Amino acid sequence: MEERLENCLVRVPIAVRNKLSGVTNAGSHVVIINGEPVGKGRPRFTRSGRCYTPRQTLEAEQAVRSAVIRQYAGSPLPGALAVELLAISQIPKSWSGKRQKAARDGELRPGRKPDFDNLVKLYCDALNGVLWEDDKQIVDGRCIKVYGERPGVMLWFWPV
Repeated sequence: MEERLENCLVRVPIAVRNKLSGVTNAGSHVVIINGEPVGKGRPRFTRSGRCYTPRQTLEAEQAVRSAVIRQYAGSPLPGALAVELLAISQIPKSWSGKRQKAARDGELRPGRKPDFDNLVKLYCDALNGVLWEDDKQIVDGRCIKVYGERPGVMLWFWPV
């Protein structure tokens, strides 16, 4: 079951929510992918030198595509696009109450894996042919990592 945007946004620290361009852009579309944000794994090589994509990466890309196809009925957008990706990581249960509150309030941000660039790579590659024809169309982009009670990715995109 997909979640509504309003329900997801209340989980985002207000300091971050006020800086999201996709929320205020009238021409933007949004998709929500539930689950812990995942970064793209680096390519692997066989002993004979053949390059391949790790199975975990392929499965994550397929899960992202499936979640987005259920939400977005339109055809891939042509032309130059802007993308804003908000990656919400689960607040560790082992943290103290004070530290969990700081994470919820946006005072602590996830400076840990997955890396910023690997997050963007996985989600943008996975959505080729679904939201856009090819991710080379993305000319303006932003990735924001925050902590939240429920993990997920919110992705806004719009023509520029």
